[in-house]
Amino acid sequence: MSENMDEAKIQELKDEYIDHMMNPRNYGKIENEDALGVGKNPFNNELVNLYLKVEGDTIKDIKFECIGCMSTVVTGSIFTDMIVGETLQEAEDVALEFIKNLDNAPIEQRACGEMVAKAYLAAYENLKHRREGKDEKEYVLEISSDCYPQEGVESE
Repeated sequence: MSENMDEAKIQELKDEYIDHMMNPRNYGKIENEDALGVGKNPFNNELVNLYLKVEGDTIKDIKFECIGCMSTVVTGSIFTDMIVGETLQEAEDVALEFIKNLDNAPIEQRACGEMVAKAYLAAYENLKHRREGKDEKEYVLEISSDCYPQEGVESE
């Protein structure tokens, strides 16, 4: 019975992944956003723009756009769905935990996940700067490694 439950859980995760792929949540742009963060892959120029609308310390709306693969779209959909309605600090905790757990992900998905999480962290930083009165359109954070590291080339 445990094996069937594992198969059922795997199928449920596959179905959820496909649903996010076919119907991404929170994809698009927010006009007059409160914050804009960019997660950028400096190795291939893929990126994620993440827009926030904030009320007090609560994320009221979140959207993302990306130049990246389907894994980036799915990850962005799942991640933004997780943090909409949360406080900025709760979302930061999710983003940091997300990055920490990437070590367990397939290498080709690590960069996508890091790009999405860093886009949120960049948006949060941008929000802080704007609230301090800085005239900053966006804040950019680069990811630490490429999707497919080349042999003999170290990425930090």
